[in-house]
Order: sequence, then C-alpha cells, then structure tokens
Amino acid sequence: NVAAHQVAAAQANYFPKLALETGYLRTESEPAAKVNIPALPFLKGAALPFAQDGAYFGGVSVSAPLYTGGKISSGVGAAQAQAEAVQARSQLSKSELKLALAHAYISVLRAEHAVTVANSHIAAVGKHVSDVLALFEQGYVARHDLLASQVALANAEQLGLQAGNALAMARAAYNRWLGRPQDGVVDIFDIGTRSQAAAGSELNRDVNSDLTYLLSSANARRKELQELDQQSLAYKKQAASVAAGHLPQIGVSAGWSKLENRYLAQDKGWWVGVVMKWELFDGGLIRHQAAQLSATAQAIQEIQQDTRERIALQVRQSWLSQQEANARMALVGKASEQADETLLLARERYRSGLAPNSDVLDAETRRLQAYSNRDNAIYDRELARLQLQYASGQL
Repeated sequence: NVAAHQVAAAQANYFPKLALETGYLRTESEPAAKVNIPALPFLKGAALPFAQDGAYFGGVSVSAPLYTGGKISSGVGAAQAQAEAVQARSQLSKSELKLALAHAYISVLRAEHAVTVANSHIAAVGKHVSDVLALFEQGYVARHDLLASQVALANAEQLGLQAGNALAMARAAYNRWLGRPQDGVVDIFDIGTRSQAAAGSELNRDVNSDLTYLLSSANARRKELQELDQQSLAYKKQAASVAAGHLPQIGVSAGWSKLENRYLAQDKGWWVGVVMKWELFDGGLIRHQAAQLSATAQAIQEIQQDTRERIALQVRQSWLSQQEANARMALVGKASEQADETLLLARERYRSGLAPNSDVLDAETRRLQAYSNRDNAIYDRELARLQLQYASGQL
C-alpha cells in the first residue's frame, strides 16, 4: 500500500547509491595552455594542447551517508508514524462500516416486526368490523358504529401499506451495504429473540457495565485517537528531520572513471573521497520549516484532546441509552399482555351492550401502540449495545 512504500522510500536513504555516468564532450578547439618559460624564449606564445577537442567519458560511482544529524532516522520515523496513522484510519473505517451495517440490519428487523404488528392490527380491526356488521344486521347497534369500524379498518390497511413500503426500503438499503441487488431476498436472524431471552442474567450484566472500564477502553482502543497520535508523532519526526539540516551532512563516495584523452599518461582509474556539507546560513528557511511542522503537531494534539472528550461523552451517552433500553425491556412485555387483555374485555363488553364501539377501537389502538413500543424497546436495546461497543472501541 501507499504507507508501506512511503516507509520503504524513507529507509532507502540508509543504503548506498550506485550511479553510472557516461557522455561525449565536444569543444570548439583543442584545449591548450600557453607556454611562457623565460629560459626558453623561443617558446614564448606557443600553445601546448592538453586535451582533444572531442572525447568520450564515463564512470561508475557509489556514495553513502556517514552522518546526517538524525535527518534520515527522523524521516524514517515520520514515515512509520504516518503508516500507523493510515492503518488506524483503515480500522476506523471498518468499525464505522460495521456500525452502519448494524443500523441497516436492525432497521430490517424493526420493519419486519412493524409489518407483523400492522397485519395483526388489520386482522383485529377486521374481526371487530365483522362483529359490528353482524350486530348491525340484527338491529342491535347503530349504523354509526359500523361506519366508525370500517373507517378504522381502512386506516389500519393504510398503516399496513406504509409498513410494507418501509420494509421494502429497509431491505434495499441493507442489500446495498452488502453489495447485492437491492431487490434481492433478505433472510436474516432475528436478534430480538435473544434480547427477549436475555431478560435475566445477561440483561443485568449489561445494566451493571462498568462505565469507568468503558471510558478506559475507549481511550485505549478508539482508532481516531490512535490516528491523531500517530499523525502528531509523524509531524514531530518531520520537524526533527528538517531541523537536522542545520547540522553537518557527511558522506563517503568512491568510483571508477575514464576520460578519453590522448595527452594523458593515465586516462582512467579509481578514486575515493569524503564529502561534508554544512549549511551555515539559509535565511531562516530550515528554522521556519521545522517550526511550521512542530506547530502542526501541536495543533493535532489539541484536536486529539477535543476528540478524546467527545468520545468520552459518546461513551457516556451510549451507556445511558443502554440502561434506558434495559429498563424499558422490563416494562413493555407486561404492557403488551395487559393491552391484549384490555382488548378482549372491551370486545366482550361491547357484545354485551355494556360499552360503546369507541372503547373497542381505543383498546385496539392501545394494543397497537403497546406492541410497537415492545418491538422498539427490543431493537433499541440491541442498537444501544452495538453503539456502546463502537463507542468503547470494541466493535
């Protein structure tokens, strides 16, 4: 990947560099030196060639750094820190993808149960309409009761259509996350059954989750913090690498070269040397560049602290949401059972002429709300559990 190549490129500065150089040089005339020897006045003004006007040259050289004041090592450290930051970002993207997929997964389950509840509502209201119609035909109830019941049935059927449409959209969104055709079949495990079965020991364990441990886990595992930490370190290392430019840069070089020259007794040979370069004055360029990188590292540290506080708040909010969802779980089951019983009593009282039609319709509306509240509590609890795992860095 890109980060690995960046590290390898920085480490390559440790190794010797091998170079091959060749070419052809042509001058206007043969280079010559004027001869002026007082003891030989007849040679005054004569020119003595020391090179030909056309020559080939070539050679092989190798160079390696001996001392750079930490320039190379700091550059390698910066590249490695940047690679760690990229890795943390990749892992963060995976966690975010898991959470987004969990949202889509639970949305499908929530929509499926909404369809089930809507169909139950249609069936219940339809049964009541049948009862009212039978009583109306016998002359026991007014036409108003029949019309009111039929309107309630139409509203229930509309609710069923809306629930079916919401389910189709939820399944399409889930398939999109999985890279499947959006109209593909969705057959998933209902984690709500596990949530209902966990009303005992597992539920209590979730309620008693240690907030201090979760905050500590988030501080150690959240990839945003790791990414920012490595980015800050990378800029610090870059600043140190740039600042090392104020120090002497020492290297060794050696090679073999040949210059085509008929005037030379030996036109080829080996050579070796030690080179030092020391920037004594650069107008403050290196100092300002290093200061800029250090300031960037400091800014990232401040962003990291703000992110740490935001994550701590996110953990606390997720923990409180889970506690709320757990508390709701203890109530919604009883409420749905009581709603069923209330509806049965309202129907019996209506058939006996002891209660108006509105009591039955109101009881059915409360039953619909109770079942919707039950399903929402179940999947809110599962979603809160997953969000808490994400917030604490465990997803």
